[in-house]
Amino acid sequence: MSFTSASFGFDLSNREIAALVYLGLLLAAVLLWKKGRPLAFNVVRVFFMPKLALIWLLMSFYVAACVWLLAWLNLWDWPNLKSTLLWWLTVGFTSIFEAQRLKDKPHVLRKLVRDAFTLSAVILFIAELVSFPLWVELLMLPALVLLALLIAVGEHQTDKPGIPRVLGLLRGLQILAGLAILGFSYWLVATSISEFWSLNTLREFGLPLLLWLMFIPFIFLLAVYMTYEEAFIHLQVRPKQAPIVRYARWRALFAFGWNIDGVKRLARDIRGRDIADKQGVKEAIWEIRRRIKIEKNPPTVMRAEGWSPYAARLFLEEYGLVTDDYHRTQYEWFAHIPSVKLNDKVLADRISYYLTGNERAVTRLRLALDGSNQNDTREAQRAFDERALTLLTKAFDAERATTIYARAHASEPETWIVDGMRVSLNRSDWGDAHLGGYVRNLTIQHPKHQGDNLGV
Repeated sequence: MSFTSASFGFDLSNREIAALVYLGLLLAAVLLWKKGRPLAFNVVRVFFMPKLALIWLLMSFYVAACVWLLAWLNLWDWPNLKSTLLWWLTVGFTSIFEAQRLKDKPHVLRKLVRDAFTLSAVILFIAELVSFPLWVELLMLPALVLLALLIAVGEHQTDKPGIPRVLGLLRGLQILAGLAILGFSYWLVATSISEFWSLNTLREFGLPLLLWLMFIPFIFLLAVYMTYEEAFIHLQVRPKQAPIVRYARWRALFAFGWNIDGVKRLARDIRGRDIADKQGVKEAIWEIRRRIKIEKNPPTVMRAEGWSPYAARLFLEEYGLVTDDYHRTQYEWFAHIPSVKLNDKVLADRISYYLTGNERAVTRLRLALDGSNQNDTREAQRAFDERALTLLTKAFDAERATTIYARAHASEPETWIVDGMRVSLNRSDWGDAHLGGYVRNLTIQHPKHQGDNLGV
C-alpha cells in the first residue's frame, strides 16, 4: 500500500496554502529585518523556558494519549493527522491562556464545556470544508485581517468624532464578507453533498469537539498548578513568611486539593494577617473551610445586626460588582471588588465596592468612583448614581432610596442619619481640572459598626 500526503490529511486547501504563504512571508520579513531577528530569538527563548517547555511537553504527551484513545475507539485515523496537528499547534499551545482565565475565574469551566457545543462550531466547520480559488484566497486573507485590525483599533477610539460611523461601516463590511464566504460554502456543499459527507468528514467534524472535551481536564489541572505557584511565590520573598511556605503549600494541597478558591484564600490570609508560624496556617485553613461550609448555607442576619455578608456581596451583581469572599483581616472582617472599568479607555473611570463589619454581619457599605477629568464626568456621575441608588435600595428600601440619595446630596459632605444609619456622600479631587481626577464615595454605616466614623 502506497502512502501519500493525502493519506495523512495533508491535501491542503487553497485557504490553507494562502495562510502558509503569508506566514512564510511574515517569518522571512522578521528574519531579514536586522532589528527583528533579536526580538524573534528572544520570543523563542521565552517560549522554551524550562517551566514553559515542561508544560508544552506534558501537553503534547496528553494530546498524544487522547489521540491514541480515540484511535483505539475507531474515532481517529491517519487521514485526521493534519487536523490533529493544527489543533495541537493552535488550541493546545493557547491552553496556558485558558488556564490563566480559569485560575482567575473558576466558574468559566462550565463555559469551556458549553463552547464546544455551540452552533458556531457547525457553521465554522462547513465554512472550512471548501475554499475559493487560490488567487481569491491570497487577496481575501490580508483584506480580512486588515479589516479586523482596523475594527480593533477603532473600538478604542470611540470618543473621537466620526469614529463610530466608520466602525459601523467596517463592521458592515466584515458581516458582508462573512455572509459571502458562508453562502458560497453552503451552496457548494449542498450541490455536492455526496462528495463532502463521508466517514472521514464526520471524524474531521467530531475530532476538535472530542479533543477539546478530553483536553479540559488538562487545562483545569494546569490552572490548579498555576494557582499554587502564583499563590505561594509571593510569600517566598517575604522574610517573615518564607520559612513556612513549603509547609503551607503541602497543608493547602491536603486541605483543598484542586479547590482553586481555597488555595487563593489561604495565601491571601497568610499575607494579610501576617501569619508566620505553622499553627497560624492550621488555624487559617480551618477558618477557610468553615467559611466555605457556611457560604453554602448562610445564616439569617437580622437588620438590627447589619446586613448578611452573603447577600451584601451581591447587592450590585447586575453591574458586575460582586466582591470576593467575606474574610477576616488583622483588624476587621472585609470583602471588596477593588476596580471595575466603566469603559475601555486607557484612563477609564473605575467603580469599587467595599464591605466591612464583624464575623456575623456587614456593618458598613461603601461605593467609590475613581474618575479622571479627561473623561466625560457627567457619564461617570450617571453610572455612579445608578449604582448608588441600587445600593440604597438594598440597604433600605426602593420607596425611600431616591429621597435618601437626594438628601445625602443636599447634606454633602455632612452625614445624614436615617433609621440610625449614617449616610454620607463626599468627593476628593487631585491634580488640575484637565489632567487630574477625583474620588467619589457613598458610605452607608450601620449603628452596630465598630471602628472609624465613616472613614474611608
